[in-house]
Amino acid sequence: MADSPKPLNYNLRWIERTFGSRTATEALLTPERDAGNVSHNDYNAAVNFAAGSYPYYRFLGGILAIPVTLSLRRPSWTIPRTFGVLVATTLAGSFGGQAMTFSAHLRFIRSLEDPSGFAQAIENIQKNSPIPVPPGPVIVRAGNRSVFDSTEQSPTNPSPVTSNSPTKWDQIRTVNSHTSTNSSWDALRQNHERSRVPSSTTASQSADDTDAFQRSCDNDRAAEQAKFNELLERERNIK
Repeated sequence: MADSPKPLNYNLRWIERTFGSRTATEALLTPERDAGNVSHNDYNAAVNFAAGSYPYYRFLGGILAIPVTLSLRRPSWTIPRTFGVLVATTLAGSFGGQAMTFSAHLRFIRSLEDPSGFAQAIENIQKNSPIPVPPGPVIVRAGNRSVFDSTEQSPTNPSPVTSNSPTKWDQIRTVNSHTSTNSSWDALRQNHERSRVPSSTTASQSADDTDAFQRSCDNDRAAEQAKFNELLERERNIK
């Protein structure tokens, strides 16, 4: 099964900025012609198109508004009315010039005998060109059909592919985080238990010392009472 031909994405702004003169067009397309991407007829058509006056159509349309306004002006017109007519004719002339420029681009694209090869040449030039590719408008030619895309879309960059399934690095980070958390709690718990053990031992020792002291005091009182009773008994016997 044969591969489908590469569509030609013809960015009008980038084409006008890159192929702005005959010399620039020859310098850029000569390597592509030698590489076999651009045919001889398409090379000549591109060079002749770059040398044309189509980039000036919009400016010529705006400049022509001045004589048109002067020819339409009446002596009864006020200055604001004259200025309003001049602005309207200038905009109309500029839009007309842009329409003629677009028509010239469209005729050039339809004249290409190998649009797929020209598309490959444009892609190669864009990779090495310091001029960034601006947003539309873009004329797309796929086979014998030309489609105009007027949407102002910025060049799309491939977005990183995200996956819901955890990767190996995610699993390692999860295990490490769990281990780190458990180790921290274990360390705190062990330190707490260590701090409690001496406290319990000290408390038990203190209780034992208190009991021993109490018993000693009781023994002393008992001994003193026995001596007192003995003396008292002696006095009674003397009497």
